[in-house]
Amino acid sequence: MIESKIVLTERLRREGRWGEASKFKDEALKELRSKGMKRDEASEAAWDAMAQAFPPIVTMAATDENGEEDATDTRVQGLGDIPASWPELPGNASLQAEIGWCQANRLRVVEERAGGVVVVHLDRARTPSPSWAALGWLETSIRAYSKYIDVVAKALKDEANEQEMVKRERMAIDEVRSLLAEMLKDGE
Repeated sequence: MIESKIVLTERLRREGRWGEASKFKDEALKELRSKGMKRDEASEAAWDAMAQAFPPIVTMAATDENGEEDATDTRVQGLGDIPASWPELPGNASLQAEIGWCQANRLRVVEERAGGVVVVHLDRARTPSPSWAALGWLETSIRAYSKYIDVVAKALKDEANEQEMVKRERMAIDEVRSLLAEMLKDGE
């Protein structure tokens, strides 16, 4: 479970869905216990099932035809459904790797449905995510696209600066090699 039980409960109460979610959890618990699962294990599994069945409702800012911000409710589902074939994800990778993965996979894995529902299909990704943080950037690209684009622009600028620095260093190394070659010739 990504959210703690307290955080999950508070979120569901804020969203006005605690009653429905609690009933769902209780039914899941009864079903798991009837299958012979121990009480503690069944309780944890029921909480996990509830968390998965009731993902966060995300409020996204959209603009109407007049350019005015219009808040809409959006549900993001599937972001925590890590494919079994993926290796254990590290917490972070380089920003360029994380953003690059998001850019390469976003159109494949993000499905926008009617009613503001967004479903993430991580199993459709070309490669496993380089880190948990990359999944966070994918979530940011869904919830706050303009913020995500700002980060992408900064990452691309930083990458261009790094490439320019590497190019300058290679040129300096070539110059030193050339000078050494000339010195060897003169010494013969």
